[in-house]
Amino acid sequence: MSKCVQMQRLLVFVVLGSAVACSAPAWQPTAPEDDASVVDDAVVLPFDDAPYIPYDGDFIDVEVEADLPPPKDAGVDAAPGCGSYPDGTVCKAAPDACHDDGKCSQGKCLTPQPKAEGYNWKSSDPNARCCAGVPVTTNSNSHCGACGIKCNGSNSESCQILGGRYFCRGCVASLGCWSGCCSTSFVPYTCSASDCKGNCDGTKCPVNTTCKLGLPQSSNYCGYP
Repeated sequence: MSKCVQMQRLLVFVVLGSAVACSAPAWQPTAPEDDASVVDDAVVLPFDDAPYIPYDGDFIDVEVEADLPPPKDAGVDAAPGCGSYPDGTVCKAAPDACHDDGKCSQGKCLTPQPKAEGYNWKSSDPNARCCAGVPVTTNSNSHCGACGIKCNGSNSESCQILGGRYFCRGCVASLGCWSGCCSTSFVPYTCSASDCKGNCDGTKCPVNTTCKLGLPQSSNYCGYP
C-alpha cells in the first residue's frame, strides 16, 4: 500500500483552481521556493500570506485641454470656428448692443460690425441710440436729440427737453446753432431744424434722420423713423 494512502490526515488546499494534497499532520502553508509563482502573468501566493498588490492599471481622473478640430475641409487660412461652415454663421459675439455678431464669410470670421447710425439699442428708450458704433443716450451736449447734434456752449446752448424731445436751447444767435437757425418760438430760444421762416429744413440733419414738424409741442427737429 502506498505511503499516500497511509496518511492519517489529508489536507486539501485549493489555490486559484489548483489542488494541493499534503500528509503532514502539522503542515503549515508556505510560499514556493521563490516566494511566488507566476501564472498567466499574475502573482499568486498562498492565500493566507498573500499581500495586497494594487492593480497598476487603475483608472484615474485626468483633465485634458484641447481645441476642437477644425471643421472638415477647413483651409489653412480659415479662422477658428469658420472653416467650411456656411456664410452667415455666427463666429464671434458682438462686444456691445451697437454691434452685430461677427459672422463667417468665405471661411473667415469677420470682425463684428457696428449697427446703423442711430439704431435704437434699447426699445424702451427712444433716446437710446448707436452713434458711431457706441451706445449712447441722446440727451447730452454731444448728442442732443440725435447723433452728432452738438450744443454750442459759446452760444449759451445746453441740451434740454422741450415737448418730450431734446434740443440745444438757450441760443442767442442763429449762426451759433448747428442748424443755422435759433428759433424764437419757445423760450428759451431753440436751435431747430428750420429755415427760420417756419419751414422744415433737414439739410443739416444727421444721417438716418429727417426733418419733422414739432408744432405745437416744440420747434422742428431731426427725428429717426
